[in-house]
Amino acid sequence: MLEHEYDVFETLPDGSVRWHVSVLGIQPALAKLQGISKQTTNECFAIHIDTKAIIGTVQARSLAG
Repeated sequence: MLEHEYDVFETLPDGSVRWHVSVLGIQPALAKLQGISKQTTNECFAIHIDTKAIIGTVQARSLAG
């Protein structure tokens, strides 16, 4: 089975996006998305660049417990 490459981004408060990483496979991409989202209060998302399909998002949140 062919694994696709996905990219994980963070949406910054000014509306720009910051690329974090490229990951091979949907499950590893979603795991990386979750990990990155725990380190920021900004929205994060994972996308298949070729098709522009967003495979997951994590909404902006507070880091306070």
